[in-house]
Amino acid sequence: MPKETEVLALFFKSTSSPEKSPQLKYLENLATGKLVHMRDGNITLYKRERSKQWQMRFRLYDKKWHRVSIGYEDLEYAKKKAGDIYDRARFMEELGLPPLNKRFDSAAEATKVELQSDLDNGVGKKIYVDYIAVLDNYLIPFFGKKFLTNINHQDIAEYELWRTEKMKRKLMRSTMMTHFSAYNRVFDSAIKRGWLSDKHPVPRLGTKGEKSTPRPAFTRKEIDYLFVFMKTWSEGGKTEEAHNGRLLLRDYIEILMATGMRHGTEAKNIQWKHLEWHTDKSIRYLRIWVSGKTGPRWLIARHEAVPVIERLKQRFTEWDHLTLDQLIEEKHEEYLWRHPNGERPYDFVSSFKWLMKDSGLLLSTNGLKRTLYSFRHTYATFSLVEWNMDIHTLAKQMGTSVQMLERFYSKLTATLAAEKLAG
Repeated sequence: MPKETEVLALFFKSTSSPEKSPQLKYLENLATGKLVHMRDGNITLYKRERSKQWQMRFRLYDKKWHRVSIGYEDLEYAKKKAGDIYDRARFMEELGLPPLNKRFDSAAEATKVELQSDLDNGVGKKIYVDYIAVLDNYLIPFFGKKFLTNINHQDIAEYELWRTEKMKRKLMRSTMMTHFSAYNRVFDSAIKRGWLSDKHPVPRLGTKGEKSTPRPAFTRKEIDYLFVFMKTWSEGGKTEEAHNGRLLLRDYIEILMATGMRHGTEAKNIQWKHLEWHTDKSIRYLRIWVSGKTGPRWLIARHEAVPVIERLKQRFTEWDHLTLDQLIEEKHEEYLWRHPNGERPYDFVSSFKWLMKDSGLLLSTNGLKRTLYSFRHTYATFSLVEWNMDIHTLAKQMGTSVQMLERFYSKLTATLAAEKLAG
């Protein structure tokens, strides 16, 4: 008498209907040998479409299903390996440890997906782009094939030596902190997914790099020259896209100089609904809500920011019937930094470099390259020296600590203190 599976196989072979229920498909795979059960149904071997190798899924006491690639085409070898994997997973479960030992690259790829998702949804920080680059260029190439539980302090030492040779320079402390944070996120992601126990000791990367120096600020003479230069420069551009980019960059720089906000996440994500008027002692001020590195806060823009906001409004004909006051009152969700066609610039870094080269201001008198962060340092300098702002108010405005300001602007604060003390 033929076996039941042989009878089922003959039945499915004679059935030509393309529409089959999941139950029928399951019975067909079972009958034709594409599905094999072991250990009272706690282990299932199966093959994916277009793959000759056996895959395995198994269930432990936690009632969760786990999946592993066996790596064998021969069924008998696959059964033996599946049994070994299952027994080891049971043993690890009894010890309170994750049943499967994942490789670093699996956890790193999952981390990249999380970071990119946050960026795509507008909730990610600009530094996430750097984390992804570090994972792709350094962490995955070195640690990728290593199992998470096997990475030790010797691996860390070898990685740091390899990284230095690859970069061909001493790392700044800020760069080392970026690597440190990206590396930690991989292990945090693995723990969250149950791939690693939170009790497992994780060897950490070092963070003692070269001390960072502030980006070079602009002098008052340079800023006055730059603002005049940008009026003409922003009217140029070989294409409409380039022209619109120059106009927007001019506005962006003037807002940075009027507020001291951080270039990047804080400035880039401002929407029209984040603007409002604030009146104090019969004087009206423009107030802007920003959120970034140190969390959300209100800041007060200098009065010269108002004409910039007016220019931004005038680029959109659909708002011609509104005054600036009405537009701010309506709390629109459109982003401040966007072109007339509605598209948002990815960033302003490239166009800023061209502006600096064209204006001759790329390098400071000390030979240091200027960046968009130079405007934040310029704002801090002007606030302390020209605008007589006290350091506590400045710290709140800029979303930083008094200690951080004193650290970077100690010479300025010492000079100011000397002037007050000398009368």
